Amino acid sequence: MHTGEKIKVLRNLRNLTQSDLAERISKTRALVSHIEQTGKVNHYTLLKILKVLKISEEEFDNLNPEQINHTLKQSDSSYEQERIISQMQEKLDYYQKANDTLQELVDAQKIIINSLKKKNK
Repeated sequence: MHTGEKIKVLRNLRNLTQSDLAERISKTRALVSHIEQTGKVNHYTLLKILKVLKISEEEFDNLNPEQINHTLKQSDSSYEQERIISQMQEKLDYYQKANDTLQELVDAQKIIINSLKKKNK
């Protein structure tokens, strides 16, 4: 199975058309077709394709037909975990900023309370 055939199988398993893939890598559908038919692709374009297909270069190089479904399942799982971690980090950052703001408010209120106590004495 040459490079182009692997790309075609992975693209189909990802439910992408040649046009979909071409759009995502900023190339033409004709180029994607040529790559799939001949297996000829420059390294830079291959890396862009692999990113869209959610597979590492090493996994792609070692890929054989029996591994395709297994690799895709692992890749999806890994991608989903990274997405969840990223969302959690964004929420954590948001809550940390909110906490910092509330702490500043509490500190300002303490200053006001202390100044009022001094005036009342």
